[in-house]
Amino acid sequence: MSDKPTSAPTAPGAASRPRDPRLDFFRGLAMFIILFAHTPGNSWTLWIPARFGFSDATEIFVFCSGMASAIAFGKIFESRGWLLGTARVAFRVWQVYWAQIGVVLVTAGMLLLIDRQGWGLEGKVYIETLPLKPLIDDTAAALLGLFTLTWIPNLFDILPMYLVILAMIPLVMALHRFAGFPAVAVALLALWLATQMQWTDLPGRPWNPDIRWFFNPFGWQLVFFTGFAFGMGWLGAPPRDRRLVYLAAAFVLLTIPFAWHKIHGAIFLPDAWLLHDWIYYARQGINFLWWKSDQGFFRWLHFLALAYLAWMAVGVAGERLRSGFRPPEPLGRAWLVLAAVVLVLTFPYTYVETIQTVLPALHRGIVHMFGTWAPETLGFSLFIQDGRIGLAHLAHLAAAVVLVWAAIGPRWRAWVVQDGFTAVVPIIRKVGTQSLAVFLMSIPLSRFNGWVLDMIGREPVTWALVNLGGCAVLIGVAYGVGWIKSQPWRGPRVAPSPPAPSASIREPAQPRPAE
Repeated sequence: MSDKPTSAPTAPGAASRPRDPRLDFFRGLAMFIILFAHTPGNSWTLWIPARFGFSDATEIFVFCSGMASAIAFGKIFESRGWLLGTARVAFRVWQVYWAQIGVVLVTAGMLLLIDRQGWGLEGKVYIETLPLKPLIDDTAAALLGLFTLTWIPNLFDILPMYLVILAMIPLVMALHRFAGFPAVAVALLALWLATQMQWTDLPGRPWNPDIRWFFNPFGWQLVFFTGFAFGMGWLGAPPRDRRLVYLAAAFVLLTIPFAWHKIHGAIFLPDAWLLHDWIYYARQGINFLWWKSDQGFFRWLHFLALAYLAWMAVGVAGERLRSGFRPPEPLGRAWLVLAAVVLVLTFPYTYVETIQTVLPALHRGIVHMFGTWAPETLGFSLFIQDGRIGLAHLAHLAAAVVLVWAAIGPRWRAWVVQDGFTAVVPIIRKVGTQSLAVFLMSIPLSRFNGWVLDMIGREPVTWALVNLGGCAVLIGVAYGVGWIKSQPWRGPRVAPSPPAPSASIREPAQPRPAE
């Protein structure tokens, strides 16, 4: 969505418009989230958007790719004709195809190296952590399936989906040219409906015809061409209306119980509660509306609601990405006292392992107070069931944020949401501008990070080191690829130095000074 459709030059030599900061910013965020989500045993994955709603970073990537494709390819169709536009898209499809082949083989090679050298955990076969074993067990069938896109291993299914959708752009542009946007919308919605009926499934395993592509491109094209339509200007920007903000926020909040496994999985709610039973069976009943493979309607609607809220939050033309936000005021004194009480009461649950290791006397005191003193004095134990300790963690985190925000003072609050935020935005945007190269790096990097966590253990400190290190690698790739694309070797020509006098040329004799 955009306030003004961002487009490429419509004629050769025309000045290009600046890139929309919102497009690159959110695509960059998606790249970081995808890295976290693909890293095995990564606790940070518990906090990605997919855990709290139906849509996730894949929708962000596909929607932004649709807008970017409108900017990169759509205007070529309009200014240079259908044939040249198709040729440009075909070249991109060619690039994505070989990127898919390469990333599968590189990742498989890395995992094989770990296995052959015995660098992993004892007894763990890393090539089997992904469905890449067919490359060893049945190499001929696997390679043939890889090159014909009839074998799409899990984790490697986004690029094939993207490739097929890209190939649909010339058809969409031709239909738009002869029948207009209403015909395009009807055709794409009909294709999406056919996908919901399982009429467009693509084979995903040569040796098992029952397994299909996890990301069905004929369902996911709905997200892509929604972004494409905004980028082309076929759809105008939605109104900035507070009522729409409330409606979008309400839908996002209402989906949380049906998407967050802590709730529908009877972890935070007792499974004997009627409320939990209703949530669980309602979720099962609307499975086809949120299922990821075919892009269920509620996934698309959930993403549009989040996109609208994000679009409103960053301001007109993404102004707040340049200037930052107004720092919210800290809560009142009564709320701060309540936060302090919550922080103290939830402290033992949040740092229980650290307390037990570092301060065993304090650990024994807490156990006595919660398990012995409390039942005798209060009539009930203060211990929380293991499955619901996560609620104490959330409460502790919320209380800590409230207290820290109040403690840092107005100067630092302003720095966090203004100078600090605007310093990070260009880095995230840089990652977004090189999304294909960054995505290709993130797939093997995620498995490498999982191996590193196996070696050094999974603790809060190691999770932070590995995740932040992975982010640094993605940032380095983005800047490195951007530098290469700038073709620094084609800088301004330096005038050649005049040749040195040849030894065979005699200099004119100089008069000797008088003695």
